[in-house]
Amino acid sequence: MYSTSSLKVLILALILLAGLYLQQSGIIDLSREVSRAENLAELWWAPVVFIFAMGSLYTIALPAAFFIWILGVIYHPWPATLMVIAGGALGSIGAYYFTGYLSTAVREKFARTQAFALLRKNSGFFQLLAMRSLPGFPHVLINFSCGILQIPMAAYIYSTILGFAFKGYIYTTAIHNATHYVHEPGNNIISFQTIWPLLLLVIFSLGGIFIQKKILKNPC
Repeated sequence: MYSTSSLKVLILALILLAGLYLQQSGIIDLSREVSRAENLAELWWAPVVFIFAMGSLYTIALPAAFFIWILGVIYHPWPATLMVIAGGALGSIGAYYFTGYLSTAVREKFARTQAFALLRKNSGFFQLLAMRSLPGFPHVLINFSCGILQIPMAAYIYSTILGFAFKGYIYTTAIHNATHYVHEPGNNIISFQTIWPLLLLVIFSLGGIFIQKKILKNPC
C-alpha cells in the first residue's frame, strides 16, 4: 500500500539529479530564485512560522512534507533538520491529542488502515521508529493511530524525534546540495558533495519499498 509513497522518494532523487544536470549544463538557472529564498533565512521569525505551520498541518491531518523542500532550499541541512524535527514533533503531539475530538466514523476509518493494524499488534519504541523512518510512510496515519490507541507518550515522542531527524537530514541535505552546491564556482555536478545524498535517497527508497512489500505485507 505504501510502496507507492516510497517510489515517490525515488522519483524525488531522480528529479534532483535531473535538476543538477540542467543547472550545470546551463539549460536552467535557479540561482536568482535560490538567492531570494535564502533572504528568508535572515528573518528571525521565519523559523517560528515554518515550525508552527508544519505542526498545525500535521495536527489536523494535512500533508506538511513540502516544508522539507522549502527548508532544504532556504537553510543549511543542520538547522533545516532541527526545524523539521520541531515541526514534526509539534504536529505529532497535536495530532495525538486531537484524536480525542474525532467522531466515531473518522476513528473507525483510521482503524481500518495498515498503520493502525501494525501499531495495534506492536506499539513498542522500535516499531514506531521503524515506521517513522520508512520513506513515504504517512506520518498522519502514525500520529492518529497512536492517539486512538493511546500509545505511551515517551516511546511516541522519542521515536518521532529520531524518525524526523533521520529522514529530515537526508532529505534537506539532498535538496540543499542540489540547489546550492552546483552554483558555487569550480564545482561540478559529478562530485561526492552533490551525489552522495541522492544515492542515499535511492537506497533509502528502494529499501523502504522492499520492507513494505516483504515485511509489512501481512501485519495481522
